[in-house]
Amino acid sequence: MILQYGQEGFKEEWLELIKNDPVHPNISIPKRISGNRTVFVYLYEGVPQFMICVRIGNRLPRNMMEVLNDDGYKSKYDITYAIFYSIFRLPKATLRGAGTMAIKDLIEHCRSLGIKNFFTLSPIPSLREHLKRRPSESTVRKYLESWEGCVAKFHLSNGAKIHSINFDADYSEQRLNESWGIMVNYDYNTK
Repeated sequence: MILQYGQEGFKEEWLELIKNDPVHPNISIPKRISGNRTVFVYLYEGVPQFMICVRIGNRLPRNMMEVLNDDGYKSKYDITYAIFYSIFRLPKATLRGAGTMAIKDLIEHCRSLGIKNFFTLSPIPSLREHLKRRPSESTVRKYLESWEGCVAKFHLSNGAKIHSINFDADYSEQRLNESWGIMVNYDYNTK
């Protein structure tokens, strides 16, 4: 079962689980639930398994600045994109395959709200370990298509396709150290 922050049944204490986010540990809880950003928790037998931080809006963000800024959409009819910018397993998770189920349920939930486009903005945590020099777009694509790295493996095995490679997408120290700030939009519209 997937629950959105603010939805009946979502416990305020679950927001504290955001502190376990290994993807974007420096984004504050208030920032994640303001403007056109929200969080979802995937539950199994009442136990939170996965958390997904989502930005909704009317365009596809290709960098973290765009994720953390608002589109200025005027009504729910302007919301055409859901961007999953952080997806992570929670400490007490017990269900195998919960990430796959969380994404599937979240897409169905968003579809019920009229949202039609589903993408991620994802890091490439091990890129710098494997490639010693800043790579070209084709080199990054080849690296990802070979299912190297846990993030690429996760998204590709869940049916996503590589949509775009985004250079200078995240200037945080973590991303610069991992991947020269390069991030990927994975496309879940095929699901």
